[in-house]
Amino acid sequence: MGLFRGLLRSVLTLALLYGMGLAVFVTVLPAPFTSVPPQVQGLAVFTGGSGRVVTALTRIQQGFTGPVLISGRHPSSSLADMLELAPGAPQLSAAQKAQVALDAAQSTHENMLALQQWAITKQLQHVGVITSTYHVARVRLLHLWLAPQVRLTLLPVQPEDTSYKTLLREYHKLLAVWWLK
Repeated sequence: MGLFRGLLRSVLTLALLYGMGLAVFVTVLPAPFTSVPPQVQGLAVFTGGSGRVVTALTRIQQGFTGPVLISGRHPSSSLADMLELAPGAPQLSAAQKAQVALDAAQSTHENMLALQQWAITKQLQHVGVITSTYHVARVRLLHLWLAPQVRLTLLPVQPEDTSYKTLLREYHKLLAVWWLK
């Protein structure tokens, strides 16, 4: 009987910690950014969430002159494909398109490694990362582990899908990063 109570107590404790962690995760989601800080030398976009690529391209159209990395695109997709398929994508000049580099990373982990290599190649000390609000915690954690020498400013955008299912999936991905480290 004592073993059963101990096991039950452990399961209930883990369930409580899980629920509290989820509550904190959802409660501390950052507000979307409104401007790119002047010290940011380049922008990196991790694809996968709505509004991320369009936000970066809009910043270029509005005058951001630094290099931009779009990481996580399909290997056969070009910038022209992205501009054509992204709702609300701005029209860019040839010079503005030349600011953009593409990478075919397949995970946030690979995105962070691509960002690090790109920042080194471009000699950037401070990069703004455009990502979804629910993605910020995982990006921050992977940054600390994989690319601490690059200074990041996280620039969250509000994704279209903020359903409980999506937030739960992102919380599980954050826990997996900790578990798989």
